[in-house]
Amino acid sequence: MNIRIGMGFDVHRLVSGRPLWLGGIEISHALGLLGHSDADVLIHALCDALLGAANLRDIGYHFPDNDAQYEMIDSKILLRRTIELLHEKGWRVGNVDCTVCAERPKLNPHIEAMKACLAPIMQVDTDCVSIKATTTEHLGFTGREEGISAYAVALIQRI
Repeated sequence: MNIRIGMGFDVHRLVSGRPLWLGGIEISHALGLLGHSDADVLIHALCDALLGAANLRDIGYHFPDNDAQYEMIDSKILLRRTIELLHEKGWRVGNVDCTVCAERPKLNPHIEAMKACLAPIMQVDTDCVSIKATTTEHLGFTGREEGISAYAVALIQRI
């Protein structure tokens, strides 16, 4: 098989006193995401999609949240390592499609910067990185602004 598809999902709670990192960039907001790392929910979902496509388990397996070396780590480092794992197994990224669910802040003004940040790490053109933002119409934990979730689908190709 020369192509594979993977799907990823992640969620983190919004709290005060933490920066908000999404798609590898810091976004000005009163709340940030809580997690062992920088809690970049978009990158975490993306890593899971890529790892899953290559049958390499999941982000928690490779970067466990009880390991001190990953405490407050920049998730771009985790994505870079994920790409290395794919290459070691003979795969490269074809394209990715991601959706972030958040009521606030509005993410559309930041999408191009996220794509510009993530594409070089994955060694693809920005045209191969789709990032969309949506709300949940004030429903559920994201609607109540208790957290942010992200979904990602990735296509990988044999090198």
